[in-house]
Amino acid sequence: MRKEDMEKMNNMKWYHKIDLGDHIITPGNEWDHLWNPLKEYMKRVDFSNKRVLDVGCWDGLWSFEAEKLGAREVWAIDLNSQRSFSEQGFETFEFAKKHLESKVHYKEVSVYDLEDSFREPFDIVVCFGVLYHLRYPQLGLARIRNILKTGGMLLLETALLLDTPDTIIQTDYREIYPIDVSIWNAFSEPALLRLLEESYLQPEEHHVILRQDEERKIGRIFVKAQAFEGKHYHHYFPDPFLKKHFIALGE
Repeated sequence: MRKEDMEKMNNMKWYHKIDLGDHIITPGNEWDHLWNPLKEYMKRVDFSNKRVLDVGCWDGLWSFEAEKLGAREVWAIDLNSQRSFSEQGFETFEFAKKHLESKVHYKEVSVYDLEDSFREPFDIVVCFGVLYHLRYPQLGLARIRNILKTGGMLLLETALLLDTPDTIIQTDYREIYPIDVSIWNAFSEPALLRLLEESYLQPEEHHVILRQDEERKIGRIFVKAQAFEGKHYHHYFPDPFLKKHFIALGE
């Protein structure tokens, strides 16, 4: 990397640590204890020749990981207005893409507008560190399901309420991450798994990957879930946002 590019990289505000090769890593957050397990889980998924969407890409770490793992086509989406240093725009993504000689496509779009933005469905959707920032997490998952192929895969990582068998949701950021006002929710494990099932996303595996606060019982979870179509077992009326996947009892 040229000296001027190195200086530019070091003067930019990065969220992710991205390996650009030649022992050059972008100066992002020191969160390898969270991100390294996610990289290992991604390696267990077959990305070869898959069409992939990375929701909430920020600097593009997971987009570029999917590409490295053999994805045929990768789209990365985010909203600049939701970034804590939005004045920079998406320069970090473009910088990393250039130096990785990547073919990842970028599009500025909300998770709530996915169906209007992508007509062709995806084989895999990666949604790491996004769900707990959504004011409407159920709607966000419905939008994701509707742009996933049936049989396709959602890879999800989000905040978790630890050590409870109850299907509950915490909606007060002060009880989740008190210094982060961008947080809208944390689900218990049973509640999250049930929500995924009700969104026609069948969890295949799930792992608590981090216990962050034992007093508040807050941690992080990884879930791999497969998109399906079928019966809505305990709600009489189907969700209008997911109606196309609904099969009425008795049919």
